[in-house]
Amino acid sequence: MAKKPKYKASDQEGPVYKYSQDEGLLKEIKDRYKYASGHYSRWETEAKEDYKFALGDQWTEDDRQALKNQGRPCLTFNRIKPILSIISGYQRENTPRVKVNPEGGEDRIFSEVMDRIIRAMDKWSHLSYKEMHFFDDGCRCGKGWLEGYLSYEKDPVRGELAFRLLSPYQVLPDPDFREYDLNDGCPYVFKIVPLTKSELKDLYPSKADLIDGFVKDTDDPVENGFGAISQEGADDDYGNRPNITTIVNRTDAEEPPEQDTRFTLKEYWRLRKVTKYFVIDKTEGIPKKFGTKEEAQAFIDNQAFGKIIERKVNEMQISAVACGWILQEDVSPFEPYTSRYPFHRFIAEFAPNAETEDLRVQGIVRALKDPQKEKNKAKSQNLHILNTQANSGWIGDEDALTDPGWANLESLGSKPGITVKKKKGSELREIQPKGPNVGMLQRENKAEEEFIKVSLINPDLMGIQEGTASGRAISLRIKQAILGLSSLFANFRYSQEILGNFMLELIPLLFDGKKIIRTIGPDYMAKALDKEKYPGGLKEGNIEAFLTMVKDHKYDTSITDAGHNETMRFEIFQELSELLKGGAPIPIELLIDYMDLPNSQEVKDKIKEYQQRLAAAAATAKGAPGA
Repeated sequence: MAKKPKYKASDQEGPVYKYSQDEGLLKEIKDRYKYASGHYSRWETEAKEDYKFALGDQWTEDDRQALKNQGRPCLTFNRIKPILSIISGYQRENTPRVKVNPEGGEDRIFSEVMDRIIRAMDKWSHLSYKEMHFFDDGCRCGKGWLEGYLSYEKDPVRGELAFRLLSPYQVLPDPDFREYDLNDGCPYVFKIVPLTKSELKDLYPSKADLIDGFVKDTDDPVENGFGAISQEGADDDYGNRPNITTIVNRTDAEEPPEQDTRFTLKEYWRLRKVTKYFVIDKTEGIPKKFGTKEEAQAFIDNQAFGKIIERKVNEMQISAVACGWILQEDVSPFEPYTSRYPFHRFIAEFAPNAETEDLRVQGIVRALKDPQKEKNKAKSQNLHILNTQANSGWIGDEDALTDPGWANLESLGSKPGITVKKKKGSELREIQPKGPNVGMLQRENKAEEEFIKVSLINPDLMGIQEGTASGRAISLRIKQAILGLSSLFANFRYSQEILGNFMLELIPLLFDGKKIIRTIGPDYMAKALDKEKYPGGLKEGNIEAFLTMVKDHKYDTSITDAGHNETMRFEIFQELSELLKGGAPIPIELLIDYMDLPNSQEVKDKIKEYQQRLAAAAATAKGAPGA
């Protein structure tokens, strides 16, 4: 990308900088970030309160202080947490890994190879574990974010795909974008990261002297720019750089040490149309993409065939800004293999046509906050009433006790086993407290009922079941409760599909043929038979062909959930068991397949062996004399 010339003393007052900046890009980043951060601020406020409610922080500081001043209890009975735990537990038990399935099933072996690779990537990056917290964030406040990045710790050449869990408030897509999948045309996305100078220099070592000059987390390049002043202009620091005699006073005891001060790094990811050059490959008959005309012409000369076709295509670009200075301008590290954003989101409840972001994106907690507030207030009020009614006071004749006697009764009247001596013939008795406030009890019970209505979590799903209910009836009620949450799980499956496609497109970047063979294992290579396509098993040439198919996006695939989940398998097992009891000829091996036994194959082999012995014994008995 073209750079603007360095600032010169003749062009402006002030220092001469040794780093140049694209001022148009810098303005674009500032304007768009201001728009995006302002748009999401209201949602962020609501989401943070939702998150606090989910974890049990459900009273405002003002309410807590007011109740404390009045001597009233401030109770929290977190009914939201068990509801979220049930939904989270269901996701963990019933959401399988991502699997690759070719649409139409044209090539089973290709599908199995890609599936094994994606499972390996999942295992190496601990993706399944991170997806759990990704899901939990979405349920709590509306959004969960995962970021894919390249790690070179174990494979310093090709790298490995890793994932990190981001804060729900850390990623800001274009506010005017309305689709669920960012790759459906979102023009830009910001990722916000607070980093120390040391961390910034590790990311951008060529800008180390510039970063050393950062003094304040603002967008002012002059205030933070003395590290970029060229040597010849360094004599006059224009007040921006303390000299050796300057004493910098720190008056704020809460301020972190200088080396731990953090500066906001804004990563600016955007899709741009760029010109690329295509030439038809004479051998394969497919177009090859080149970044320059010279590269395309060299390919034509090499194969003595073809012509250059010029096209505008999408390219993912990334810029990074901190303290008013551009630290990076580059293409995505995943180019040219994929132009997808590396950010993947899960939204629990998504209403794309809502007017505002706080209505458009919500979690499970949002609708439960009012019933929770009512529950806490009613419970606290009931306890306060009980506490005040426990000692309702005393009533008696004025002369029933002496003045010291009345003083003792006032201070010790609520003490268990107290002895009171009164004047003979006078009246003195304890005031009987009223019974429980029926209205307050009804208020609390009503709040409890609202949780079930709003959350759609019935008692059966929570494991609270009456003893007379049949297993079939309980199963149907559980299914009904889960049906109410089907949109939430549909959104999560869609997020998995988007994530799976991202992983699939990066396989040619991360793997060559030899690495794939090591990953899937030579035993599988020998056993991967197909009478028509791979009669002798898989060869290294087949693996290379698979990589080319993925790289050129010439294979039609979809990413779906793999296999049956545990709840579905148990229901199928119950249905098969009922059929077996009714006399249907259900093979016992089929039942074992749905029992999820760790040694199911061993059990089936034992049963088969036993059946063979029985059959042999029956045949021997049938052929014996006198049979």
